[in-house]
Amino acid sequence: MKVSFLQNQNYQSAPTFQRRLRDDEKPEFEKTMNEAFDYLGVNNRALIVHGSSFPSDKALHQQKISPQYYLAKMNGKNPYIGSPYLAKDFTDFVKMNGFNAIQLGPNGKLNKRDSSPYHASVFAKNELFLNFEYLKKDAYANILSDNDFKDIDIMKKRNRGNYDMADFDEAKAISKMLTKRAYNNFKTQVLAGNPKALALNDEFAHFKNQNDYWLEKDSVFRLFSDIHGSDNFEKWDNELDKNIVSLINQGDKAAITRYYQVKNKPRSAKKIDEYKFIQFLVDKQEKEDKVQRGQNGIKYIGDLLVGFSYADEWANPDAFLKDWRVGCPNGGKNGGPQLWNIAVLNPSTLFNEDGSLGVSGQLLKNKIERTLDGVENIRVDHVMGLVDPYIYKSSAVRDDGTIDVSNRSYLSHMPDIDPDGNYPKIMHKILLPTLREHGIDPKDVVWEDLGSQSQKFQDVFYGGKYFDEIDGQQVVKEFDDEKMTGIMYSKGNKMEGIQGPRYSFMATHDNEPSAQLLQQDWIYSNEGWNPMYLAGYLIPPYNEEQAKKSAKFCQEIEQNQETRLKAKYAELFRGTPNIQVMFSDFFGIDRTYNVGGQDNNENWKLRLNPNYEETYHKSIVTGEEPVMNMPELLSIAVNSKAGLSIAKGEKSEYEATAEVADLNARLEHWKKVLKEPEN
Repeated sequence: MKVSFLQNQNYQSAPTFQRRLRDDEKPEFEKTMNEAFDYLGVNNRALIVHGSSFPSDKALHQQKISPQYYLAKMNGKNPYIGSPYLAKDFTDFVKMNGFNAIQLGPNGKLNKRDSSPYHASVFAKNELFLNFEYLKKDAYANILSDNDFKDIDIMKKRNRGNYDMADFDEAKAISKMLTKRAYNNFKTQVLAGNPKALALNDEFAHFKNQNDYWLEKDSVFRLFSDIHGSDNFEKWDNELDKNIVSLINQGDKAAITRYYQVKNKPRSAKKIDEYKFIQFLVDKQEKEDKVQRGQNGIKYIGDLLVGFSYADEWANPDAFLKDWRVGCPNGGKNGGPQLWNIAVLNPSTLFNEDGSLGVSGQLLKNKIERTLDGVENIRVDHVMGLVDPYIYKSSAVRDDGTIDVSNRSYLSHMPDIDPDGNYPKIMHKILLPTLREHGIDPKDVVWEDLGSQSQKFQDVFYGGKYFDEIDGQQVVKEFDDEKMTGIMYSKGNKMEGIQGPRYSFMATHDNEPSAQLLQQDWIYSNEGWNPMYLAGYLIPPYNEEQAKKSAKFCQEIEQNQETRLKAKYAELFRGTPNIQVMFSDFFGIDRTYNVGGQDNNENWKLRLNPNYEETYHKSIVTGEEPVMNMPELLSIAVNSKAGLSIAKGEKSEYEATAEVADLNARLEHWKKVLKEPEN
């Protein structure tokens, strides 16, 4: 795939040869990348790759049957979707390039007809991520064998150059077939008294016991959703089934009878046990992956989605406000709010009178802990929604998708809904304490705070203020260690002078690739993209010779769009101690992973091709794709920091250049190695 805007009359393509790093070179390459980031003071370097975007096995893509398709036999991983579990080759490649974390999307079970991970379940995990190859191993009682794969032919579109696409429908079909076989084999071996199967069964029993607080109702919900053909229980044509959990809590006999009638049918009992077993397998692999990554030195950042799935809402009706949903105050139809259809936690059940957690408070804490299960850090999606959500009355939404101002506002502006001011207390009484219980410093968390903000949110999140009422008097406390800093979208900002431990990024899962910004007119009048600023920041003109280099670099930025993009990436590495890089930017993929606010048929499907390493190195040589050449970008950033220390008089030219001389030499070496011809 050519990226046309990189073509320039002064730009000449390099030869099409390439040379990948040899195994004996990789440790030193990785050491150099890490030392460069350490010198720059960039502590956390996260590559954003949602689980479904991980690459498939290279071996699957060899049997070409047409220019568009290949045919292969199933082996281990689901070929139609990526998986973040036990993906050591890919995580090794990421780590080698200086990243020490991968930011995943929400890893919950997807809805029947919805591929968005942000509508997925909070508690049930995505079974499409299972690595079936591991089910052949002793630790899984060999519940799958090669024979179970023999009749499964994989016909798939060939990857599109430097990217591939997930196929969620086919992934679900493969998963359903193989998990059913695995479950049936497991039950057969347990009945036969197979020692390995009995040991696995003991693990399964422990999992069910530990997760009963969500697993039982969740498994029954799946039965009801199959009966009604939808996860959206609001569309079910049976009022009893819609509200059955709430009615059971009230002691309604008809509801109790119906619930157990559906649950206890012989076929239903087997379905429930099979569902629980599949969830057990995903949980087991997720935890094994965490152990493996702990040994390998790369962390995963989980994504705490702001909402709850239909399954979570149906199973916990007393935890949510009736008829109120979370949205966003602008960006919707006719200049109105965005209507996200996300359930709102009931403020009155967040805390009990004695200060302990109420129904909704405990549900939220369980949600946070479940998200943290298989990861080392966390991204908090739309943190405003956990402090002062913008809510609207769903019954007041018109047929055209609009709603009048009297039925929407920030929760803090609706004292009749939250008379005790419980919602803003979530931050200091639930979220931050839970993170600390799991050994996570809140300052290291990725706080997604983009969008319109209320004053209450700013006071609580940035100001560390805690609002309470004692003896009828409002009391405001301020905690310095609970003043948080959000993320920074650097695409239109100058990184020079940025302060604080925030995460900065050029693109995320909701934005177009950074290279596409070069096609947008606004950047040519934007200070953050100004060639004079970028050249002066990255090559500080502290003497006459440096001034000439800076002026030349400024001219190159202005004339060559590829250089302009490189300069902006290098500037990102200079700005803050924590950075995020979207995988489409790193690998030069000129496609958007998710077009925010649009029901796009290709949303959430973009993934890496199985030959990601080869295509990445080829692009470095040919310039066909705007990939991030780490030695080159880090060399620019390292010299920028050294030069700025000279310009500010903090160090002499001799001291500053001597300090980075060895590092610079190694960065230059690796930059050249990546462009060497194959011997």
